[in-house]
Amino acid sequence: MEDKKKEIKEKSEGGFSEWFSGIMGEFKRITWPDRKSLIKMTVTVIITSGIFGGIIVLYDFVLAAGYDALVALLG
Repeated sequence: MEDKKKEIKEKSEGGFSEWFSGIMGEFKRITWPDRKSLIKMTVTVIITSGIFGGIIVLYDFVLAAGYDALVALLG
């Protein structure tokens, strides 16, 4: 248990410069999409968001109409 605490403490003493160089190393390992793929993925997200937004609006409309009908029936 003591060895584990010592190892964690040694890793945390690196400082800002070591942390920043680690971040930069991770950024170099990222595989960025090309322009065509990026446009295709963006269009997919926009269309999917529109579809789900439309479904939510439709459910809201149906539930609101049902609630209004129920209140009118009971009121």
